[in-house]
Amino acid sequence: MALSRQSEKQLLRKEKLHERCSLDARQRALADHAILERLEALPEYRAAKVIAAYASDGTEPDLMPLLKRAASEGKTVCLPRCRRDLCYEMAAADGAFSLVEGKWKMPEPPPCAGTVPDSELKSALWLVPGVAFDENGGRLGRGKGIYDRLLEHAAGIVAGIFYECQKTAALPVEPHDRPLDLVVTERAVYRRKQQKPCA
Repeated sequence: MALSRQSEKQLLRKEKLHERCSLDARQRALADHAILERLEALPEYRAAKVIAAYASDGTEPDLMPLLKRAASEGKTVCLPRCRRDLCYEMAAADGAFSLVEGKWKMPEPPPCAGTVPDSELKSALWLVPGVAFDENGGRLGRGKGIYDRLLEHAAGIVAGIFYECQKTAALPVEPHDRPLDLVVTERAVYRRKQQKPCA
């Protein structure tokens, strides 16, 4: 009997989360360093005035060194924050990147941090995490729809940030799924239009 699309996604989430969590500290540190180098070399990163990113949960690639450099270079850096109504918004990171534990124990800017207006986010470079990706711009998240909603009106570049072990064959996509324009891993930058890695 064939699996339903939701069951297929759940199995893939479990498998890819296990692979990501299985990386040891040394592997993770080396991969994070390589990812940051690739990100900084991107023309899209250098041109961006606003970076809409995330704070790692400890198993996702850690962008914090890059985000701190971006802020020191005058770029606006913002991170997701859960509001009381359980919807997410992008909040400005302060210079010290003070974060608090938010909903689902995710690090996020404190309530006093200002919300970044949608007008600034439209052209932002989005750096988004996920559970799995494919070379066609497909992204599988945790299933809560957080980034589907955050990216709904984003007109800028959307870059997935993953470890290479999270790569998979073509993912099942839904009509509401926003494809990634590119994916950065420790090994390559995958651009959706090319569908081939650029080493």
